Amino acid sequence: MNALILKISRLSLVGLSAAILSACGGGGGTSVTELPNTTRTIATGNYDGPPPANADVQQFKLNFWDNLADQNTCGACHGAGGQSPTFVRDDDINLAYAQANTVVNLNSPSESSIVSKVGSGHNCWLQSDSACADTMTRYIELWAGGATGNATKIVLQAPVDKEPGESRVFPESSALFSTTVYPLMTTYCADCHIEGIQNPVLASADVDVAYVAAQSRMDLSNPENSRLVNRLRSDFHNCWDNCDDNADEVQTAIEQLAANIDPIAVDDDLVISRALALTDGVVANTGGRFQDNVIALYEFKTGSGNIAYDTSGVAPAMNLNLSGDVEWIGGWGINIRDGKAQALTRDSEKLHDLITATGEYTIEAWVVPANVTQEDARIIAYGANSAERNFTLGQTLYNYDFLHRSSTTDG
Repeated sequence: MNALILKISRLSLVGLSAAILSACGGGGGTSVTELPNTTRTIATGNYDGPPPANADVQQFKLNFWDNLADQNTCGACHGAGGQSPTFVRDDDINLAYAQANTVVNLNSPSESSIVSKVGSGHNCWLQSDSACADTMTRYIELWAGGATGNATKIVLQAPVDKEPGESRVFPESSALFSTTVYPLMTTYCADCHIEGIQNPVLASADVDVAYVAAQSRMDLSNPENSRLVNRLRSDFHNCWDNCDDNADEVQTAIEQLAANIDPIAVDDDLVISRALALTDGVVANTGGRFQDNVIALYEFKTGSGNIAYDTSGVAPAMNLNLSGDVEWIGGWGINIRDGKAQALTRDSEKLHDLITATGEYTIEAWVVPANVTQEDARIIAYGANSAERNFTLGQTLYNYDFLHRSSTTDG
């Protein structure tokens, strides 16, 4: 399974346990790990002051104040008597509302100054600043949209102006690779990354095959950003000793490879335009996506790390923990080869609570299958284990499958 955006709307089923995105790139998918049935209390701000003066203040309280008044988010500083603006003060919700209006843009939530603030790292309560910014944007969207057909609107921004410069191109011959990076691959990665076991075949006995597989995972301009390096340094993937030291070894090998490749300058006789990288693009604006009642939203914007954040704004955040062979890809997405993205049972409880409240749900997923030969490959599943599932979106050859269990069906 390649690029994926997942949205779950007004979700809840009977007896649910854990939500999981599974690999569907090489056969029958990945088994679901059964998790303990724990419970979680969703905390909101404790308010006993004057009531909201009007419906908009009520929307502000429900969608913005309740989510940010906690001491772990903004309540520790921006409460009554605290740091200005006091938009989560607990003595008067109407005063908090007035303060919040100085830092939000209800017409364009993503351009709110408070979004920029947390996005730059100011007291972000998550491990990712961008996830904090997206979540804050969602709180403001919910406040501004109410229940009147809220849709995501994409704000177009000009990319950074860049002059095209020198670049390095992988030579056709694998000779340099064979004396720099390849020995590390064959020494430490040959148990898995060879033909017939696991892609990419970085440690193939055929150095030319390994070279082709490794090229997309090496950055000649910035070796420290290479996927081969970050797989060890950030993902701790099968380190053979100390992960930081092993990452440094691979980085040094890529640096040696790059140092022996002469950079190619832009021909002065050419008329050139400014340079753009693939990641400088913007998501197409097709008028926005319908966003009412979304309770779990994954856009995979973070681009690194082991967590895909739920930015729906509905507590608790049902973040997905990435494990196994899962790779971030440009343009918002993850490529799951032989791994999974799985939420904790305690966080998944909100699916049960909110779906059983209405008896209906919707799943929207943007996926690109890795092939059309696999059968019974799970893409998205929600259940207790591999045998007890409440719903599954999967793939069989050229078809998508959807399996559903409810109170009117048996196991």
